[in-house]
Amino acid sequence: MVYNVERGFHSRDHLLEQHRLEAAQRAVQVVNPDFLAITEACYGGPNSQNRIMNYAQLFGFPYHHFGPFPKFGPRKGDEGGNCLLSRLPMQAETVQLPYKSAIRAKITLENKLLTIDVIHPSPTVTDAEKIKTHRSLITSRQAPYILAGDFNTVSPEDVSSYDFAQLAEDIKAYNPEKAELIIKNWQDAQFVTWLLSQGLKDAFPQEARESTVPTRYTSKREGSGVRMDFIFTSPDITSIDGYVLKTVDTEIASDHYPIVSKFYL
Repeated sequence: MVYNVERGFHSRDHLLEQHRLEAAQRAVQVVNPDFLAITEACYGGPNSQNRIMNYAQLFGFPYHHFGPFPKFGPRKGDEGGNCLLSRLPMQAETVQLPYKSAIRAKITLENKLLTIDVIHPSPTVTDAEKIKTHRSLITSRQAPYILAGDFNTVSPEDVSSYDFAQLAEDIKAYNPEKAELIIKNWQDAQFVTWLLSQGLKDAFPQEARESTVPTRYTSKREGSGVRMDFIFTSPDITSIDGYVLKTVDTEIASDHYPIVSKFYL
């Protein structure tokens, strides 16, 4: 399960929004995943706001790793990061990148060593920069392999279904200065195109590919969403099922919907 939880369930003024957290807890409980990759897992480690979110405890996982960012958001705070929760023992590390960081975890499953990478590139970094930033991470992978997170871009296989003129208007409402850049990135979709060229495959079947952002929490208009949360795998992993979890709880917990995949190794 992959979930962008928007500022760690906090407001822009660093206030915990308890109703959002509780909605996400219910959503995760319904799925009961073996692994939960959280992006925007703010306050998961020491920070200048002196607020701590113990995601392992909050979501009931015995193992976890938090990978902090040196800077997060337009205010350049130090509370940002990714978090990976696991029901199985894992060895995990934070991989520092030119923009933000990634988590790399290794989990032993019988006689196989599964590698999971969690990433969250910046929305205002071009797809060309995303490729440059993540090249060493992706090319150093070992199969079986899962790459998951909020990629802040879209798939070339989805772009024909998007109304980019309307999306541009939507983006201008919250980021007028970067709207043109973001739309250009989405139209080119170079980052996902490159990932596919590296031999990774989209874990979601065509019929399950629907928008992952925004939820009704931030947008009341239907049909304005895009799919920017992804799970990619090495070819030796078989995807059994995949879906975007859209419930009453996920409409209010975050501006992203969580995505869920089932695999066979």
